[in-house]
Amino acid sequence: MPDTTSKPILLVVDDEEGPRASLKVVFKNDFEVLLASNGKDALKLARDRTPDVAILDILMQGMSGVDVLRELKAIDEDIEVIMLTAYETLETARQALRHGAREYLNKPFDIPTLRSAASKALDKRRATQDLKTAHARLEELHREIAKRTDADEVGNVLHDLNNPLTVINGFVELLERQVQTVASLEGAELEKMRGNISRVHGQVGRCLEISRRYLGARRKADPEERASVNEVLIDLQELLIKHPSAEGHQFTISELDEPAYAALHSTDLLRILLNLTINALQSAISPHRVEVVAQLVPPEFDTSGFLDNTEERFVGRENLAISSSIIAISVCDNGPGIPPEVVGKLFNEQFTTKPVGKGTGIGLGSVKQLVIQSKGAVRLSTKIGQGTTFTVFLPAR
Repeated sequence: MPDTTSKPILLVVDDEEGPRASLKVVFKNDFEVLLASNGKDALKLARDRTPDVAILDILMQGMSGVDVLRELKAIDEDIEVIMLTAYETLETARQALRHGAREYLNKPFDIPTLRSAASKALDKRRATQDLKTAHARLEELHREIAKRTDADEVGNVLHDLNNPLTVINGFVELLERQVQTVASLEGAELEKMRGNISRVHGQVGRCLEISRRYLGARRKADPEERASVNEVLIDLQELLIKHPSAEGHQFTISELDEPAYAALHSTDLLRILLNLTINALQSAISPHRVEVVAQLVPPEFDTSGFLDNTEERFVGRENLAISSSIIAISVCDNGPGIPPEVVGKLFNEQFTTKPVGKGTGIGLGSVKQLVIQSKGAVRLSTKIGQGTTFTVFLPAR
């Protein structure tokens, strides 16, 4: 991320002292202003301290503004450049824009217009740096995965990373389309780009957390480990905003009325909910409804009515820790329901009804294992033609 604790740097290059002095006064409160009277001195300053934005006079003795622009882009292609000239010609404007200038303004310059242009240029510079930081973090993740030689372990991690990486790819494609129209990127479009970059950072962070949890030095089990249920539900919604499985379907999430914590790691809770939710979204091709609902239930709630038959399963009955409040998170769909011959097999390890490449890859057997490890339980209720509900019961911490 760019350093926001100090002022951004503005490089002003003009062979006339008057405009240089005027621009220093105009921008002294917003930028650290570096002044140069010629291209050679400007490039020396830029190599010592890379500017965020540069304002260049296009016609100068020695190196022209276009030459300086080209050299600045060689130092850092993300330096945003505004060109000034008293002698506008179509060809010089084309040259400046071809070499990456952001704006082309006439002298004598209008101060509000120039201030606005510099502000927009700085916003674009920071957005571009944020996007590059996200890509660098992804490369860090790839290097981390490449260090490992255990094929099974890497395979499990890649399955877990599939969903956040799908989201990242969707946002990166969107950002690339926005960057192609960079000259007009401002206002609402710029804010949208910033929001998308923020989501990219969030999903990259999630990928790194998963990779370190399963590829790196594994943490010792923490008896006090806990997951903020509402925060995980927010992550779940973010992950599914751009997920292809959610396209065309009605998807809602209902958080807890008050913050509460489940007794497991947040990554594990997210894995469980992603698996159940994506299964629900993929239960039918035609548009249907999927709801995720979280609620607190008292520790003495009765499970005796939960049955095991062709329409119901309850796994972890003896395992469920009921000495404290229980958090129940249900994933409900109004899809086709689960055939009776499948219900009894769903929680078996490696069992799946999906073709290769579909689903999350961890299976309901792994969901059961994660829930059981957390002293929890899972209930399935389904009816042909009416839909399916999976409810995860977890001790509250």
